[in-house]
Amino acid sequence: MVHRSILCCLVVALVHLGQCSRIVPPLYRYDDYFQCQRKSQSGVFCFVKVVLSEQRQSFQDSPRLDTSFRHDLLDWGVCVSDCQRELADMSTEQRQRLFLPKFQINFKYILPADHWGTYVENFKLRYGTLINVCVNNRLEHEYNISKLAYSEIEYCTTRDELDLRHRKTSGLVTVAFYATVLMLIGLTAVGNVVDLIGGDRTREHIIVSSFSIRRNWARLTDQPKSMLYRDFGYIDGLRVCANFYLMIVHIILVTAVIPVGNPEYSETILKTPLMIDLITLSPTGAQLFFVIGGLLLAVTVLQDMSQKPHLQNGYFRTKIRSRLIRIVPVYFFCLLVTLMGDELPGVQLGPVGYKSLIQEQGRCRKKWWASVLFVNNFAVFGKERCNIHGWYLSADFQLFSASLLLLLALGKYPKRAKAVLWTCAIVALTIPIVISYYLGLGSAAPVSLSDAQYEFMHQPWFNHVYTPSYTNMNSYLAGMIVGYLYHHTKYHRLNLDNSMLFGVIKKLCVPILAAAYLPTFLFYQYEIPRSSWLTVLHNILYQNAAVIAQSVCFIECFRNPSGKIRAFLSSPAMTSLGKLVYCVYVLHFIVLRLIVNQFTPEYTLNFVNVPWIAVGVTILSYLVGLVGYFIIEQPLGMLLKHMWDGGRKKIKIF
Repeated sequence: MVHRSILCCLVVALVHLGQCSRIVPPLYRYDDYFQCQRKSQSGVFCFVKVVLSEQRQSFQDSPRLDTSFRHDLLDWGVCVSDCQRELADMSTEQRQRLFLPKFQINFKYILPADHWGTYVENFKLRYGTLINVCVNNRLEHEYNISKLAYSEIEYCTTRDELDLRHRKTSGLVTVAFYATVLMLIGLTAVGNVVDLIGGDRTREHIIVSSFSIRRNWARLTDQPKSMLYRDFGYIDGLRVCANFYLMIVHIILVTAVIPVGNPEYSETILKTPLMIDLITLSPTGAQLFFVIGGLLLAVTVLQDMSQKPHLQNGYFRTKIRSRLIRIVPVYFFCLLVTLMGDELPGVQLGPVGYKSLIQEQGRCRKKWWASVLFVNNFAVFGKERCNIHGWYLSADFQLFSASLLLLLALGKYPKRAKAVLWTCAIVALTIPIVISYYLGLGSAAPVSLSDAQYEFMHQPWFNHVYTPSYTNMNSYLAGMIVGYLYHHTKYHRLNLDNSMLFGVIKKLCVPILAAAYLPTFLFYQYEIPRSSWLTVLHNILYQNAAVIAQSVCFIECFRNPSGKIRAFLSSPAMTSLGKLVYCVYVLHFIVLRLIVNQFTPEYTLNFVNVPWIAVGVTILSYLVGLVGYFIIEQPLGMLLKHMWDGGRKKIKIF
């Protein structure tokens, strides 16, 4: 009975959230996109940023954080032919009265002017004044808004072929995409046919071995039997859980980016302290992956050093090369797909697709090189990031390379290992705190719907604290220390029961976590100065609490026998799903953007459909990830490894 009562109260509360008061004028107002394309020969539909002349106080004027949208910034979709019809009988004097030229705007309200090259300039010259007057006419007559607004065209779609030529993806990208797809399909088809009819004669054939789905399925379902896997096999299942958590975070982010029929629903939810605390937990997912990366790197390198004390000169180069072979094929294919945007086969652009596909395509046209060079996590290379979730891959690759050098140095000078690790730990703890204090940033990840509309790309905390590799050193280094302790516990009989420091840290884990994440909502309700001791102290706890707790859990796992949770995480099903995590992580944003492209601006959020979106995106992402594993990641990885390392063996070509 008690459980039923709690459930009923929760349902009633969630339903009440869906009945919150409407925002007037509406943040999103979209004309009928498809009908607009049918009305006239050109079918011009423009996405317009509307800034009300009565602006709200700037978010930066107060240290108190604000979770809501900017109500003085509207995101409207305007059909040009509708505006022309509405203003057809309006006199010149009336048009002049309703026109408001640009005034000083003290916040980010529109994408950079050069985002689309010169494509949008023609539309601004032709329709800028018309839309400005049209929007003010609608504000006055439909919403009784007496104050005028400034309207600026951000982007337009059209059926006019002359205009479309300026936006079309370059021929090189199109050729590269179709050539890559045809090559992958062709090699997969040929490899599997030959595998079926060739028998033992094709067993060693590199093309067949790489692209055979039957063999790759065996690799996917294979259970390793090494001692290292027995101790850390549960990490595969842990990756699956962490990846699912990150996907949920990204789905929530996208629902805040796209136009919906009830944006006030998101505002109401984020006013509750519990939701603020839960959402500010999101960086712990990336921290967990960094800790895992540092742990596995340290364990494998130290094991190699124990077997071969004098590593070959090419060891570092081989490790980096193997890492690139692992991550490049899927990531670069994702980049190609993003560059294609709405020109992908079978994709029809919808009104929400501008936010989900076109904006991302424009960013990647400008910043593709930052992704290719794995530097798109640094703000210095531009805030308009291509494949924003790729920041993790860049940061991880940078930390992997630096940590590999550090481990090699530790192996060469083992007597100085403790001093070096302590020094690195102090530096890693200090860097994010100094940056936050010097730039006057908040102590935790800011939860603001106004920043979410630009996917946090222009948010200082995310640019300077969350995405750079040097501010995530603490996570990767913590994983390395766990790996170092594991190695010495296994091979040098290190007994952590005698360590007072470890005992104290283990006892303080829960209080530290509570102090780090429970009080976060206070910074949204009170004016706490960002240079105060309270902010600095919370910053220290927030940046390191989860990392410390995760590290202690990993240490306890290798010190104690496996229980039911670890047995489940290391089960064959979870191990196989864990091998798909990389593909799923890289490709799930494409799946999410294509799904969102099908939405209409009238789509309303509630406590039922958001979980269903999460379920649908997760299932489709794993199906796409499975295809990516069989056709891209596994075969190209094996082929590149053979071509790079196996040049000594002659490749047998058909």
